[in-house]
Amino acid sequence: MAANRQALNEQLQKIVDSLKEQGMLDKQFGLVHSLKESNSPFFLAEIIPMFCQNVQTILRDLTQTLDKEPVNYYDLEEYCIKLKGCTSSIGARRMALACVTLRQASENKNKDGCILALNGIKHEYYNLQSSLDSIVQVMRDRYVCWKGEFSVITLEMQ
Repeated sequence: MAANRQALNEQLQKIVDSLKEQGMLDKQFGLVHSLKESNSPFFLAEIIPMFCQNVQTILRDLTQTLDKEPVNYYDLEEYCIKLKGCTSSIGARRMALACVTLRQASENKNKDGCILALNGIKHEYYNLQSSLDSIVQVMRDRYVCWKGEFSVITLEMQ
């Protein structure tokens, strides 16, 4: 049983390390992970699906805004600010950086630039989402392995 626990902890750390090395996550992700409350040790596993749902909603809104003529650049910029805040709060570094490109294109009222930037954000999101899903699954497996007992691990975010 202890070997399974250790293997799951190592698997989780390996996923996070890989995402850090790729520049997809930053130290903020480790801070979010450390926010475990005594009554909610799976805070991160609860936050990730909410993050994904929020991002999907904002991406849909951005797409719909760009599909309308004339483009409402004020709304586009507001959605971009929401998305950047969402991505920064969980430590999704590359997505947050891609939001800067979208905001610049929006400020310049460059529809083609906005479309390219939004496609870049979507690409970053879909790459990140599968890894975040893996993190949630490992955390669920850890819970099953412990049969409801939770052991805190600290992710190393250097």
